[in-house]
Amino acid sequence: MKNIATTSRVKVSADGHGVVSHAGMAMLRELADWTGLSTQVTAALADTYRGPWVYAPGEVFADLAAAVADGADCIDAVGQLCGDREHAFGAKASTTTMWRLVDERIDAAHLPAVRAARAAARAAAWAAGAAPTGDDWLHIDIDATLVIDHSDNKHGAAPTWKKTFGLHPLLAFLDRPEIAGGEALAGLLRTGNAGSNTASDHIIVLAQALAALAPVCRPDPAT
Repeated sequence: MKNIATTSRVKVSADGHGVVSHAGMAMLRELADWTGLSTQVTAALADTYRGPWVYAPGEVFADLAAAVADGADCIDAVGQLCGDREHAFGAKASTTTMWRLVDERIDAAHLPAVRAARAAARAAAWAAGAAPTGDDWLHIDIDATLVIDHSDNKHGAAPTWKKTFGLHPLLAFLDRPEIAGGEALAGLLRTGNAGSNTASDHIIVLAQALAALAPVCRPDPAT
């Protein structure tokens, strides 16, 4: 039987050889592959390349997502978390390649397909046993949060209502008591001076959050 694992196996050892930190990132990356996220994002972005790629766009996308889950707050941090651990996680794309993916390839025309890939991967994960348990209701929390950025050359950075400087994104999470912070569904990056209760922004984020759910869990306007 062929081994479908994409990375080396991780084991606990007390001898001090082959030690690697943040080993859990390897499992997150494998999850992206097993749920079809990497493959579907690659298909969604394939036409943004003029020729063959060295790193498939879906793999770069999954690397970025895994690094964010592990605490990275910028693209440069992905290299810090993954660059010296290729023996465990496999080779990673350069920072330039990662920047090009998010800054050029995932544009307004391709973003819906990327979101659809995320929704399909979530549906696959839920079907495999990761679905919410409990009652038949799903509760979505929508809230704005301030992200401090002291550099005024960041796109959208502006004075905030708390007299700080930065961004004011609006985020939607599925309320799941068994998951700290809930399950992220959607988000809208906004300027620092955006309002906390802007109805149009809430409508956009809610629509994106509902589309991110597995199809069986989305509301049916006809019923």
